[in-house]
Amino acid sequence: MKNPLRLPALLVDLLLLAGLAAIWIAFAPSKIGGQVAYILVNGISMEPGFHTGDLALIRQAPHYQVGDIVTYRDAEMGAYVIHRVIEILPNGYVLQGDNNSWIDAYQPTDSEIIGKLWIHVPNLGKAFQWLRAPLNMTLALGLLGGVFMTSMFSQPQQTKKTKSKQNGTSNGSVFEMALYGAAVLALAFLALTIFAFSRPLTRTADNIQYQHNGVFFYSAAGVPNIYDTDMVRTGEPIFPQLTCSVNVGFSYSMTSAYLQELSGSHNMIARISDEQSGWQRTIALTPQTAFDGDSYSTASEVDLCRVQALVAEVEDQTGFRPNTYTLTILPHLSVMGKIGGQNMQDTFETALVFKFDKVHFYLASTSSDGTNPMVRSAQGLVSNTASQPNSFKLFNFEFMIAESRLFGLAGLLISVGVLGLIGYSLINLAQRDQDAFIRVKYGSLIMDVYDRGIETLSSAIDVATIDDLAKLANRQNAMILHTLREFRHYYFIQADGTTYRYIAGGMRRSPGAPESSQMPHPEILHGGPS
Repeated sequence: MKNPLRLPALLVDLLLLAGLAAIWIAFAPSKIGGQVAYILVNGISMEPGFHTGDLALIRQAPHYQVGDIVTYRDAEMGAYVIHRVIEILPNGYVLQGDNNSWIDAYQPTDSEIIGKLWIHVPNLGKAFQWLRAPLNMTLALGLLGGVFMTSMFSQPQQTKKTKSKQNGTSNGSVFEMALYGAAVLALAFLALTIFAFSRPLTRTADNIQYQHNGVFFYSAAGVPNIYDTDMVRTGEPIFPQLTCSVNVGFSYSMTSAYLQELSGSHNMIARISDEQSGWQRTIALTPQTAFDGDSYSTASEVDLCRVQALVAEVEDQTGFRPNTYTLTILPHLSVMGKIGGQNMQDTFETALVFKFDKVHFYLASTSSDGTNPMVRSAQGLVSNTASQPNSFKLFNFEFMIAESRLFGLAGLLISVGVLGLIGYSLINLAQRDQDAFIRVKYGSLIMDVYDRGIETLSSAIDVATIDDLAKLANRQNAMILHTLREFRHYYFIQADGTTYRYIAGGMRRSPGAPESSQMPHPEILHGGPS
């Protein structure tokens, strides 16, 4: 049986809906458009504050500070890590577990951090781990479905008989739907307005990203019979018996949308080393040289025969003769300037690695991911003290706070206005036609009947209001019967051999007064079409 439209029940439903909406906004997982990630703690690196089986709720933040507990995905380990920020670098964060004596080798950037700790619930993660097992999930869903089905089938059968097509019922449904719809919209716009006004209009602008780019190249005189051309090109091996001199170059550039007043200095060295013994020698290729702007290019000649002679001398004096050595070209630069009006100072180092033996030098690719060993890059961040309009994300869509405030206020005013209009219409309806108002309010409880064989009703209890009669109908799980006689509307129910009635229209006697009119006897009334 459909509950009558009464204010307390309506408020309970609307508050429940608003609560569910608020819970969704606050706790929706990030994978389905929310802002919260659910992390199960596994390990001892954050003890004693965190233990295996704890649940950590992580929320995104524009920036992170020293002391924040954050979660990031370690690309080298291929796993999520929850540790504490201990230092902020221009191009990342230094993290460490509270129970670790060492710092994390990986230094994530803002974009790689999932978020910082919002809520910590000890041991709750064990329940999630239990539910992850297919058998346990099946059992839980089966139990939940059983409870739901039991509650459905335990409803009284009479609740399926509540709807009858009668005059006024459709109007009640329309009013009810309009009232519910306007109330739901009002609560939704109210929640949006409160949320928007709880957030500042502006926030600190995102850090400005920039990128170092370096490209190596080399060339040497070649022999047509050995190479395709008379030049040794980048990527090809070099044979000192054919040529001792190789020209190694390096081009640098910095890219960002807000570069200003860049300058710096650079130099390049060559390092000869043996990985097994740890022996190495350094040769200066270019002196420290200043540059202006966001790019420069340098080149230097490397004498490969001199390199081999140096290695041969070391072998003669030490007796240590490895099969291969390493020749590393190392450019180093320092750059300073402004990016987006913020001061920036950074360094960039990279390497071009050759392996060589007594016969030839060849390029050694140090990249395991298939990238070009001749191209190197590194990203950096500059803290931005400027402010920008604040926004929030919902379902992967971004909404501005200022626009959300206006939209929320406008929607709230319109929905409240609609609620007022519906209330005004109901008041007018109650004054003009009480029966129509009753049908709007309790149409789903009322059934029209015909009177046949009218007799004098000797005993009936009059109730003060239709609301009281509706309460009795709900308690007895009964329909309110209605008939019209002599321009008076009779509403009555029977419960435990007692008839309760309410009379609308015409003159109604006071409760307890003698019966002065005839009405259909409830025992001989039969339902009929309206």
